[in-house]
Amino acid sequence: MSAQTAAVLHREKNALRKKRIRNLRPAAFFVLPGLVLACVFVLYPMYFNIRISFSNYQIVQRSMSFVGLQNYIALFTERGDRLLLAIRNNFLYAFVTTPFIILFGLIFAVMVNSLKRAGVFFRTCFYLPVITSWVVVGNVFAYMFNAGQAGLMNYLLKDVFGVLDAYVPWLQRTWTANLVIWLLGIWKNIGWAMIIYLAGLQGISNDLYEASSIEGASKAQQFWYITVPLLKSTTFYVLVNMVIGAFGVFIQVMMLTGGNPRGTTGVLQYLLYDKAFNLFEFGQGAAIGMITALLILVTTVVMNSVFKTKGGNET
Repeated sequence: MSAQTAAVLHREKNALRKKRIRNLRPAAFFVLPGLVLACVFVLYPMYFNIRISFSNYQIVQRSMSFVGLQNYIALFTERGDRLLLAIRNNFLYAFVTTPFIILFGLIFAVMVNSLKRAGVFFRTCFYLPVITSWVVVGNVFAYMFNAGQAGLMNYLLKDVFGVLDAYVPWLQRTWTANLVIWLLGIWKNIGWAMIIYLAGLQGISNDLYEASSIEGASKAQQFWYITVPLLKSTTFYVLVNMVIGAFGVFIQVMMLTGGNPRGTTGVLQYLLYDKAFNLFEFGQGAAIGMITALLILVTTVVMNSVFKTKGGNET
């Protein structure tokens, strides 16, 4: 290659590079504000949280001393196993509530989608719990499951229907308190799942249902062999969001039980709140945040691989 040819190629490369830069300038005008905000409010807090989790952080004195894995070790060796109980309760919350949310969300979506009249009314009714404040519904459930005659459920089950022989202290026992927390989570999230499934149902052609009706398929067969398979991606989306949301459970635990009795209804976010803002152990609180993030990442990757494997086998 002659020197003249090399010079021409070099000029062409420079011209192409300058052209690309000129083309990127308009996009940078829109991208940079979001990038700056992401760095300030997402990336830097994540970095700072990681630093705190490996440090003894004193917010009043503004001091931070590196302690290595001490915060993590203290959490796993703490008396009463609060961290392990919190992890157990988060997974139980996900395993118990998610199937019911998916099932009833899908059923209600199919029912509402089939309505020719009053569809908007029923959508609004089912979605109201989603937009209602957690504090409000937490207080309502606390009243419903209050101990003694003052609780609505105790009054109905014992005094009205005679199902119970004695009043149940729902929120003072481990498993009945967890049951109330699960019921609240199910009731609050069914409407959200229904709306997502309604959006998915709009993408299914009516020609499939008409053709199956001509072939003699019943409504149940149409639901099982057409609706459910074609909503598989929607179901996966709802599943992932519900499982991730299960690791963010906080307000209902704080409003109903405060983690009692003896921390057996506590969850990761409530333990983080207690460590950081009640006990001022910010290092351990940040460590709980890192453990939560790791659990969410691992769980999501496992679910994604399982669903991809099943999808590959079916095809």
